[in-house]
Amino acid sequence: MNETIKSIIEIIKSCEDVQLCTNRSDGYPETRHVMNGMNQNIETIDLRFLTIKDSPKYLQLQKNNNCCLYYFNPDNRHAVRLFGQMENIDDQNEKNKYWKDKYSRFGFTGPDDPNFALLHFVPKMYKFYIGNEMKTGLI
Repeated sequence: MNETIKSIIEIIKSCEDVQLCTNRSDGYPETRHVMNGMNQNIETIDLRFLTIKDSPKYLQLQKNNNCCLYYFNPDNRHAVRLFGQMENIDDQNEKNKYWKDKYSRFGFTGPDDPNFALLHFVPKMYKFYIGNEMKTGLI
């Protein structure tokens, strides 16, 4: 694994939250906060998120799964944007693997709750700055 990818992983792991940008049906982008809890012990850029199946973000991703994740650590001001696609995971074994009982505070009854959506981000590109120098690349 190269040093750039290692640095990106460290930024991801350091952030409790992330901004997810999706595409609305009227063509405008929409950005919102999502929890990063499933990704704080990663070793690769293999990211998972939870959401509710009747949420606007889930419905937008079903129509157009292109999205951007923006990680920003306010303590050290390190940031990275990841561009890729968000896929829905229907496999119940995967849902069971990532389920934590604390997710019930969001109204879920368990990993088999019909409204529980597990999402998998497939990264394609990154973008970040070191001073005034922009760094971009493919993942």
